[in-house]
Amino acid sequence: MKNVLFATTALVAFAGAASAASHASGVTLDWSGSATAGYNDVIELGLFWDLDLGIKASVDLGDSVTASVDWTAVVADETGVTVGGEIATVTIAFDNDTISAKLIAGEQDENGASEMWYADRDGMALDVNTWFLGASDFTAVVEFGNFGVAATTCSSCTNVSYGAKATFGSIELGFGYDDTTTNTAVSVDATFGSFDVGASYITDGTDDSIGIAVGGTFGSFDVGAYYALNSGATIADGFGVSVDYSAGALTVGAYFDSVDDGSVSNTSVSSYGVDVGYEMSDVLTASAGVFDDGTTVYYVGIEYTVNENISATVSYATANEISGPEFKDGISAFITATF
Repeated sequence: MKNVLFATTALVAFAGAASAASHASGVTLDWSGSATAGYNDVIELGLFWDLDLGIKASVDLGDSVTASVDWTAVVADETGVTVGGEIATVTIAFDNDTISAKLIAGEQDENGASEMWYADRDGMALDVNTWFLGASDFTAVVEFGNFGVAATTCSSCTNVSYGAKATFGSIELGFGYDDTTTNTAVSVDATFGSFDVGASYITDGTDDSIGIAVGGTFGSFDVGAYYALNSGATIADGFGVSVDYSAGALTVGAYFDSVDDGSVSNTSVSSYGVDVGYEMSDVLTASAGVFDDGTTVYYVGIEYTVNENISATVSYATANEISGPEFKDGISAFITATF
C-alpha cells in the first residue's frame, strides 16, 4: 500500500512537470488517469490493482483552428500491462465565435451524431445507437448560433447517422437518425422556473416509444419522475420516481422503477432502492444503501479522503456495484488515486 501511495504521488508530480514543460513549447500536453490498489474477497479473490493513464495533446494552429489528440496510453492490472491498446481520438476544430466546426476521428465513446443531441428517457424500449463506432469512425459537427448539425460514418461502411439540434430560449430540440436501423428520434427539453420537463419520441418504422420526464427542486428536495409508453405486444411500459434529500452532512436518495425485463414478453420488473450518505468529518464519509428487485441486497462503506487526489475506502456489499458508490461485492479495502 505504501509503495502504491508513493508511486501515485510521483506520477502526479511528473504529470504537472510534463504539462508545464509542454505548455512552454507551444504544445499543450496533459496527463490524466487513475490508480487503485487493495483487497477484495469475492470479485478480485484477493489483492488487486489497476491503472489507467491518458494523454491529451493539443496545439493552436492559428486562424481559430486547433488540433488535439486524446489517447488512453496505458491500461494495466494484476493480469498484465497494455501499452497503446486503446484507440486515440483526433479532433480538428474551428471556432470564430460565430460558427464552430469539428472533425472527430477515432474512438468516440459510443457518442456518434445520432446520439449527440437526442435525449433518451428512462424506460424507453428503443434508442438510437451509432452501431459502427470504432477506429475508423468519423464525425463532422457544425454549430452556428442556436443550431447544430452532425453526421457520423466510417471508412469501411456506407452507412451514416445524423443528428441536429435547435435552441429557443430555455427550449432545446434534439434529433437523431440512423440509416442502418432507420430509427428516427426527436426530443424536447425545457425549463420552467424550478421545473425541468422533457419528452422524447422514437420509431423504427414498426414499433415506437414515447418518454416523458419531469423534475424539480423544492428546498432540500430534488424530485423526479418518468413514464415511457412502449408500443407493441412484447414491450412493457416503464415508469419510475426518485427523491433526493440533502440537509447539512446528510444525504438520502430513494427511487422506484418498473421497466421491461427484456426476457419475457410484455412483462416488467419492479425495483426500489435507498442510498444514504453522511459526512462524519471533513475527511470521513459513511455510506449505506439497499436495493431490491425481488432479491434484497445492500452495501455499507467508509471513505477517508487523504487529499484531493488520494482516498482510502473500506466497504462491504452483498452484490456487485449495487448503487451509490457502487462498491465491489464482498469485503473490500482499497486506495484510489487520480491524477
